[in-house]
Amino acid sequence: MVWRMTKRGKLIGMIFVSIAILFLAFGLPVTANGSQNSGQNNPGGYVKYTLDLLNNTLINGNFVNKNNAVEPWGVAYDPSNGYIYVTDYNSNTVSVINGATNTVIANITVGSKPWGVAYDPSNGYIYVTNFASGTVSVINGATNTVIATITVGSNPSVGVYDPSNGYIYVTDSGSGTVSVINGATVIANITVGRWPEGVAYDPSNGYIYVANYLSGTVSIIATSVSTISTSISSVTTSTTSTSTKPTPSSVTTSTTSTSSVVPTLVVAVVVVVVVVALIVALLMIKRRKP
Repeated sequence: MVWRMTKRGKLIGMIFVSIAILFLAFGLPVTANGSQNSGQNNPGGYVKYTLDLLNNTLINGNFVNKNNAVEPWGVAYDPSNGYIYVTDYNSNTVSVINGATNTVIANITVGSKPWGVAYDPSNGYIYVTNFASGTVSVINGATNTVIATITVGSNPSVGVYDPSNGYIYVTDSGSGTVSVINGATVIANITVGRWPEGVAYDPSNGYIYVANYLSGTVSIIATSVSTISTSISSVTTSTTSTSTKPTPSSVTTSTTSTSSVVPTLVVAVVVVVVVVALIVALLMIKRRKP
């Protein structure tokens, strides 16, 4: 009897280990945080799919991959081609996702530690801030290639598009400035607070709002454009700050993305086969005499 229970326990353990290995072999993370239908009753929505950028795998539901070597950071949508552009901080690339298939169709090499990304509808360009390079990579959305590299201030973080003048405003965290880009040229550098990071445009008043993390302030940039001259100024509004923000890590890990999408049905069939084999094995042990 003891021999039978021991044998059965070992067999069950081997089967569960095999299932975990099968999931890993198919590129699926074992750790999950909610099923595909989790939170469907939430009026705000729910996570239907998770796209693993490391191996270009589309997974049902909200799955957590603990081995994150890519470190996706910023994301922007290009309505002209239906693509989503994601900055991969740790691999110095931008992943291009086709929204129709939710798969990565291209990986574009940019500068060191790409962080923010902004889309300019006036020219169809995507602007990527390279935190460690002090540059902005300009990607042509029609060809998904880098057509220009613009030198800006130290540690550029985030960019935003101003439709009133067609400029891109980039926060330079390390130099405490905002770089104003027209096409592929820096036309102005605006001094703001310490460690400017977040930036947003308000269409109701035409102001650019810059969050200065280490100053505890928000700089409000007023822009006015005419056919003769351009006037750019800023005013700073105080907020409250009680902490010091560390700069992002500078660990570089190279990764390569493939273009295969794992069919969920195949994985389900494999699991069913393994479970059936487990049941048959258990019945055989039960019938076998010690």
